[in-house]
Amino acid sequence: MKMRSLLSITIAGLLSTPVLATTVTGKVTDPSGKPVVGAEVTIEGTRRVAVTGEDGIYRFDDVTQPHIHLHVFSSQFIHGDNDLGDVSTDQNVDFVLKPASVENIVVTATALQSSVLESVTPVTVIGAEKLRKIEAPTLGETLKNSPGVHSTYFGPVASSPIIRGNDGPRVKIVQNGLDVSDVSRVGPDHNVTTTMASATQVEVLRGPATLQYGSGAIGGVVNVVDKRIPQYHVDGVEGEVEASYSTVNEGQYTRGDVTGGAGNIVWHLDGFYRDTDNADIPGYASAEPDDDEEKGVLENSAMETSNIVAGLSYVADEGYLGFAVEQLDNEYGVPGHSHDHGHEEEHEDETEEEHEEHAEEGTLLDVDMTRYQVAGEWHSPIEGLTNIKFAGAYTDYEHAEIEDGELGTVFTNESSDMRLSLYHEEVKGWHGVFGLQANHSDYTAVGEEAFTPANTTSSYALYLIEQKVVGDVTFELGGRIERTSYDADDSEVELHALHVEDDHDEDEHDDHEGDDEDHEEHGTEFSFPDYDFTSTSLSAGANWEYVEGQSVAITLSRSERAPSQQELFSAGQHLATESFEVGLVFDMDDEGHIEENLRGVNEEVSTNLDITFRKFTGNWGYSVSFFYNQADDYIYQSNTGLIALSEEEEHEEHEEEEAHSDEEGYPVYYFQQADADIWGVEAETYFDINNNVRLTVFSDYIDAEVESDNLPRTPPLRVGSELSYVNNGLTADVGFTWYDAQDDVADFETTTDGYTLVNANLQYEFTGEGVDWVVFAKGSNLTDEEARVHTSYLKDKAPLPGRNLTFGVRALF
Repeated sequence: MKMRSLLSITIAGLLSTPVLATTVTGKVTDPSGKPVVGAEVTIEGTRRVAVTGEDGIYRFDDVTQPHIHLHVFSSQFIHGDNDLGDVSTDQNVDFVLKPASVENIVVTATALQSSVLESVTPVTVIGAEKLRKIEAPTLGETLKNSPGVHSTYFGPVASSPIIRGNDGPRVKIVQNGLDVSDVSRVGPDHNVTTTMASATQVEVLRGPATLQYGSGAIGGVVNVVDKRIPQYHVDGVEGEVEASYSTVNEGQYTRGDVTGGAGNIVWHLDGFYRDTDNADIPGYASAEPDDDEEKGVLENSAMETSNIVAGLSYVADEGYLGFAVEQLDNEYGVPGHSHDHGHEEEHEDETEEEHEEHAEEGTLLDVDMTRYQVAGEWHSPIEGLTNIKFAGAYTDYEHAEIEDGELGTVFTNESSDMRLSLYHEEVKGWHGVFGLQANHSDYTAVGEEAFTPANTTSSYALYLIEQKVVGDVTFELGGRIERTSYDADDSEVELHALHVEDDHDEDEHDDHEGDDEDHEEHGTEFSFPDYDFTSTSLSAGANWEYVEGQSVAITLSRSERAPSQQELFSAGQHLATESFEVGLVFDMDDEGHIEENLRGVNEEVSTNLDITFRKFTGNWGYSVSFFYNQADDYIYQSNTGLIALSEEEEHEEHEEEEAHSDEEGYPVYYFQQADADIWGVEAETYFDINNNVRLTVFSDYIDAEVESDNLPRTPPLRVGSELSYVNNGLTADVGFTWYDAQDDVADFETTTDGYTLVNANLQYEFTGEGVDWVVFAKGSNLTDEEARVHTSYLKDKAPLPGRNLTFGVRALF
């Protein structure tokens, strides 16, 4: 007799009645009777998975689960399930799966883990195979061709996803459901630390996802799912390795991941190394280049990154418990920036060698992160609960800004994120999950450009999500209440401001002679009280398959968001965005006088309507989403028309009496609150020309206004297309993405021209000596077009890289 695990003994002690072992077997076919190969059959409430063979047959032996509910998943078919109820005899259960013409993947980021086609909310899931094809050094650039998703693009070295025009504190980035806990939500120059070396899929939830992830997900969620904590049995060893080279930046990339196990113990190890030079660009980096600017290269855009992850799990039929640790080291340049503040005359007498050495200097970010993560799941722990999930992470993050070889500002963030989810048995047709989440972070920034004070953030939340299926309609309801508290250190705000006119008033500039009255100098010490916010979010939605293979999903939600620490406490020069930021806790008038905000700060309240139409069977299909978001007390940055000067620059301005338009310094941006209206559409359609060729077309558009003005950096209209070919081991595709010009801009914001990017991929798969080999070549921006990303803070200083060819090989074993 086999020795039962400690977990099994514990559960057996809690059960009131004994259960008998049974055998469950059956066959999975398509409607024509052809076996479905590689389908995963699972028993709800256990970790057991059976994969169908060439004959489509699956089998479970020694099933001790009293209540048997089977689920069948295959990416090319619609999810099938059969609830057998309480059984005590052997069962034979066959499934006939309806084919889906789009990849149908289970979405782990949703609390109830529906498939893509069953989801009530709009969602995009990129599977492992496609992810390998489109993977870029940054998360934003990897996802930017998904409908509704753009990139902040801070050069090739840093970018975050923009979902429906939302980024920063409105888009939550999570790894296996837990906050990545870096500082990428604070500034666009801070890269997202989540890695994709062993990612099995990336999930993008478009629209409010506050119920499960909190107020920071009011615009959407990106969840990177990887294998760092194994959750299922593995016999033997499996994994993959890859190496590639890119021409545009002489980039070298190697990665590998391996998972192995014996009995109940499963281990995992993965890592990667990336080393690139400065990126080649079609023309000049600056939209209006200086006479001495070098052509064809984006200075300070090199990066060197290494990462390693190790995980270990104990896996039994009744659940699993695992732990993982990650170490990330990343050093990259900040393109488009200089710290000499325009004093090039200091370098006029340099030799050529000294000039080249100085040109190589600039701002580098040196990132060091250690992350510990634990996760576990316990099936059927007590009567009334079907499952308990626990996950927690502790992240120690630090990055230093190295300015011209000298240590500048140092940012640190020590953060913990914990989540407990309890799934209950069905009650009058409703099944769901209620959970608790707690997050705590200590943030510090030390240095001349620490534009936010050190602060501590704590949040605690309760949430409930319920689902019920009635015929062809799936209903979903949910709510969340969250308490967020901020405790910030005292801060001194020094603003030397020069008032400048709008471009429309250039003729008035001559009236200013730089006299003392136009310069406002402030150096005030502020002591902040604790700020507490209670955010409540509610959501109701339904997905109706009104015709077989066609559905409509409607979601109405009301979400509240607490301001982020940057939006609250910013008070200083922000190098990354070349701006002087002033937060919500301050009152600032038109002349730059700063005082304590006595009016208080409100939560942002968003009411969102989302309608999605899907067709997912046959030789053509589509997904179209319409959304409208009306936000009260929307938090945004506005350009005040003031220029922040250092004391040295202010003195020079008095001496030289220069005109405003020539003034060096950073524009002053003020965080404010006002009502906003945001609406848009996302669409993707496909057509199978024959069994080997598919044409895909996508487009998205967004309109965003606040107080009758355009929100800055709103993504332009975009249309993309791809023609793909698959035959045996050969895969090829070619596509383009057209971006419209964007001239619907906010005050003081520059416009951008339209552009078209052409990309292509080619790969061939073959098997040799038990190893599956993939040889691939990828091309991006094949027409070498100058492209400036409107959503980027560096659009006038850092275009996209030029023509790039990537060659590589991948081995799977």
